Amino acid sequence: VNKVEQQEYKERVKKTNDTEWSNLWYLNGAIAPSMKIQEAWNLGYNGSGVTIAVVDDGVEITHTDLYANMVKQKHKSKDIFCHGTKCTGLIAAEANNNECVVGVTFRAKVIGVRLLSSSGATDLMESQSLSHQRSIVDIYSNSWGPRDGSGYSDTGSLVKAALLSGITSGRSGKGSIFTWAAGNGGKDDNCNADGYVNSIYTIGVTSLDSTGIPAFYSEVCAAVMATTYGGTSRSRYLVSRGIVATVLR
Repeated sequence: VNKVEQQEYKERVKKTNDTEWSNLWYLNGAIAPSMKIQEAWNLGYNGSGVTIAVVDDGVEITHTDLYANMVKQKHKSKDIFCHGTKCTGLIAAEANNNECVVGVTFRAKVIGVRLLSSSGATDLMESQSLSHQRSIVDIYSNSWGPRDGSGYSDTGSLVKAALLSGITSGRSGKGSIFTWAAGNGGKDDNCNADGYVNSIYTIGVTSLDSTGIPAFYSEVCAAVMATTYGGTSRSRYLVSRGIVATVLR
């Protein structure tokens, strides 16, 4: 034996070769407070074994940064809008594929559930979306709700029943998880008046901008259970300190 040296664990973080990695300030630890996403990855929390339903206006399932993590299913409509595609990229864009971004849970599987359209949605349509493939879906991600400033808007009776059934029998008896964006009405609105966000069966989520204060569009209320970083502009284009997302190809 020529040398004896004590070994110690040193913190190491994962980096990806995704082309926009340097711009993903909300993931790469560029600002404080950090959401500790890379630390979670290092502990193995990357979405593996989890299936997430993105209930929105549809997802471009052939997008090169999303295709690998999309659950393949038959779609009745080919009309796809961009909001669901953006949300899906933030959640589960593929890692280390030299494409655009990486999702927070880049190993999760995603099912796109198309609910939203210019015609609106009925209570029945919403309830069906919130129970879609319940046997395999763990989390239902919802970034939609009543129109901002429209007063108190409760869920319909069928949605109430779907949420209750989900949290009691979904996820193999552990209960489905329903996350809900708190809304974009800003200081002129209040998510306490949103029956989807303030439901006891959902987790209301609002957003902060890169300075650590509520984004100008964020709604703050007693129903909010979690906060995450969000964009700072309504622009469809990339802006400084905005969120980089997958868009339609």
